[in-house]
Amino acid sequence: MRDKAPSFFNGISFQLAKIGIILAFVLSFILSSVQLYLDFLNQEKELKSLIDRVIQVATPPAVRSVSTLDDELSYEVVNGLLRYGFIYEVVIYDDTGNVLAQGSSTRPEVPTRWLTSKITDNTREYTANLLLPGYTDGTSGSIRFSVDMDLALEGFYNRSKTALMTGLLRNMFLVLLLFVVFYFTLTKPLVRLSREINNINPDHPGVNRLTQLPPHRKDELAQLIASSNQLLDVVELSLAKRRAVELALRKSEEHLRQIIDHLPVMIGARNIAGYYLFANKALANELGYTPDQMRNLHVRQLLKNSVFDIDTMLQNDYRVIRGNEELDVIEERFVTATGKQLFLQTHIMPLAFYDEKVALIVSVDITERKNAQAKMEFMAHHDALTGLPNRLQLVERLEHELRRAERHGYFGAVLFIDLDQFKTINDSLGHPVGDRVLEVVAERLQESVREEDLVARLSGDEFVVVLTVLDQNIETAALRAGEISEKIRSIISQPYLYDNMELRVTCSVGVVVYPDKNNSVHELLRYADTAMYQVKEKGRDSIEFFNEEMADKVSRQLTMEGDLHRAMDESQFKLYYQPKIDIRTGRVVGAEALLRWNHPVKGMVSPVDFIPVLETSGMIIDVGQWVLEEACKTLVTWKESGLWQAGMKLSINISPRQFRRDAFVDDVIAALDKYPIPEKSLDMEITEGIVIQRVDDAIVTMTTLSDRGISFSLDDFGTGYSSISYLKRLPVSTLKIDQGFVRDIIDDRNDRVLVETIITMGRLLDMELVAEGVEEQEQLEILKSFGCDYYQGYLSSQAVPFAEFEEILAREQSEQPA
Repeated sequence: MRDKAPSFFNGISFQLAKIGIILAFVLSFILSSVQLYLDFLNQEKELKSLIDRVIQVATPPAVRSVSTLDDELSYEVVNGLLRYGFIYEVVIYDDTGNVLAQGSSTRPEVPTRWLTSKITDNTREYTANLLLPGYTDGTSGSIRFSVDMDLALEGFYNRSKTALMTGLLRNMFLVLLLFVVFYFTLTKPLVRLSREINNINPDHPGVNRLTQLPPHRKDELAQLIASSNQLLDVVELSLAKRRAVELALRKSEEHLRQIIDHLPVMIGARNIAGYYLFANKALANELGYTPDQMRNLHVRQLLKNSVFDIDTMLQNDYRVIRGNEELDVIEERFVTATGKQLFLQTHIMPLAFYDEKVALIVSVDITERKNAQAKMEFMAHHDALTGLPNRLQLVERLEHELRRAERHGYFGAVLFIDLDQFKTINDSLGHPVGDRVLEVVAERLQESVREEDLVARLSGDEFVVVLTVLDQNIETAALRAGEISEKIRSIISQPYLYDNMELRVTCSVGVVVYPDKNNSVHELLRYADTAMYQVKEKGRDSIEFFNEEMADKVSRQLTMEGDLHRAMDESQFKLYYQPKIDIRTGRVVGAEALLRWNHPVKGMVSPVDFIPVLETSGMIIDVGQWVLEEACKTLVTWKESGLWQAGMKLSINISPRQFRRDAFVDDVIAALDKYPIPEKSLDMEITEGIVIQRVDDAIVTMTTLSDRGISFSLDDFGTGYSSISYLKRLPVSTLKIDQGFVRDIIDDRNDRVLVETIITMGRLLDMELVAEGVEEQEQLEILKSFGCDYYQGYLSSQAVPFAEFEEILAREQSEQPA
């Protein structure tokens, strides 16, 4: 857009006239001031001379009036003085100071009174003594009169006004003449020149020319116009050449831009000051701009909400431009105009861009790869269902926390939390409901602890909470850990709402305080797990702290676990057989196969000691399968030797973990297919606890195996739930009366009543009854009177090795009538 021509008030002629007026007025003011001051001094002299003449004229008659005390003459003198316009008050005094005559006139209001007060007094008083002729030693009176200085200076004021007005008109006329001369000689040609310059077309400056001044003008302005016309010709020629070059460059640049804009990468160029000089469509679109809008915008303005470290970006640009080096594979985080976060792999290299060196930035989107890596890393350290840290992250963070606690001298605690009977929810309502309960439990655990504490999920329904920085005193730390554990137990036990149904889940919590005796992370977790299982054994829904006794038990258990693994590998396990006797005939009708362990150093280890370890370690599954196959092999051997008669049964004990495995039925069937045992010769003893939690599943398993000729006995009947409602549903053929009832049956009436009741109920359900632990003949007689079918115990024989039991079977056969 062209500039407008300057206005009249901005013109040189007006500016020069304005300066001339100011200078003229200043000079005129100084000169007039000097003139007025001199005139004022002259006026003062004239006034003084006039006052002296007035006194000389008035003194003689005033003396006569005083000497003769002629009042009339005195008043004539007073009135005579008042006739002077500038005298407004006259007083004549006699020789005693009394007023002989007095007169005054009104002082008119004049506009110069304020000015008079600035340069002199508004009023002046004059006094003259009256001396009698011939007397020199005294006065006969005095005369005093007051002068109004405004009226006395009236002539001075009138002359000053005339002089000021004349000077002003003279200066105005002089300025006007100067303005006319400047306008026609300078301002008018300059205005025309400015207008013609504004009308020049920048694209074609040679078309228009500046108007030359008349030939007689040889001044600087004429030379300026001539030089400007020559410059326009040169510029026109240069522009023509440049347009040709630009056209060729524009075509080349357009082709290059099309190529760059269609590349699937973000490309931009920044100068050393941080301004974008170029950007392709991919980069501009992600930032919410067009390529043209991005040009010449600073990186801080463009990327203030897009890049997380602009300072580092600018430092990299500086290294590339100043150091002429390339930076390869720089990973950046980037936010698009829509708020989407991208990860970029950026390459920065120096580039000569027109007349400066810039940094060329090429970025490739690697967001999908980064997200996949982040997801894999998260999954490697977190539980997929709850999002809590998993065992791997728990171990890493707990190791760090142990070192920190030892270094700073404080105590923390590890809480091992297991939900009680959680499997019932999964089995009855389905796994989706169970998963939702686990998610709620995870949320409640996180809300129950501090932000610096750790909540992790190990597996299934097992959680671990690491409480950090409880106290520097171990007793106080343990107390706080107990309080928090109780809070967690209380919160978890609150109801869970699902489909208008209240679900309640309790938990067992094992607690161990750290650091203590340089225990490792895995030892701490094992100790907390041990304490939790102590809660399970005592009835669940409680808290238990790990103690020395547990430590010893754990140590013994670990040692025994190692020995049990070696026992399995080295075939140290053996089956012993305890005969099952018919109470009525006294003959052997079967046996119970019992697991025995002959340790190479310790000798025979009691099943009471090693069976629980097999259960907790999970080895019971492998050992139980070995017992099953060993019993089947034994039955095949006795069948082939003729020692096993039809109707006889060999019982084996089935553990809860073994029975509840999904593969249990398949493992049993595989063993039956491998070993062709006599028909209906294998009996499996299970406890009430195995079937009571999952009755329907237990019925399916037992029914499937019953179809293959396997019978089931309910072991230790009477010590558990003993409910007829489930007993009549189960395909159980035999009830085994626990030896605890049989032991005191002679002396304890309650035990006799219970045993008789169990036998009666079994007979009503058409089941066989087996009494365990019979050691005395009187016990046997009582059982026989109640109608019990079979018994086991030391009265007949303890559990014996394979060879001894074979002898018992052989002896039984030899004693049978031919």
